[in-house]
Amino acid sequence: MLWVEIARRIEAPADKVWQFTGDFAGTVLTRGYVARVETTGKGIGALRTYHLDPAIGGGAVVERLVELDDVERVITYDMVDYGPLPWADYGGRIQVTPAGPDACIFVIRTHFFPLDSEKGEELRGLSRSNIEMYIANLEAALGL
Repeated sequence: MLWVEIARRIEAPADKVWQFTGDFAGTVLTRGYVARVETTGKGIGALRTYHLDPAIGGGAVVERLVELDDVERVITYDMVDYGPLPWADYGGRIQVTPAGPDACIFVIRTHFFPLDSEKGEELRGLSRSNIEMYIANLEAALGL
C-alpha cells in the first residue's frame, strides 16, 4: 500500500476551512482535475461521482462517505468504483485542526495499491498533484 500524506498550515480559522473541506458534495475544491461532481444520498454512505477532467484522461470514479465529524473536523471517504484509475483500495482522510483563532493545520492522507507495482511512484505523483490542486483551490476560495 502506498500513502500520500500532506500537512499544511492555512492562515484561516478552522471552522471557515471546514466549511469547504467538510462539504462532501462540494465542487469548488476539485477544480482542475474534476470536471463535474454528482452526489447520491446524504450523510454516511452518500456517494459522489467525480467526472474526471479530460485533461487527466476523463472517465468517472465514485467515492463513498465513510465518516463526517463536524466537531473534530474529519472527513473520511473510500473509492467504490475506480473507473479508469489503475489502483485498488483507495481511501482518504482529511482533518482540520485549529492553530489559534486565525489559522489551522490541514492534514490529508490518501492510500492505495497500484495495480502495476512499477507505476507506484507515478501514481503517488498523480495523487500528490491532485491534492496540491485541491489545496490551491481551498486557498483561493478562502481569498488567501
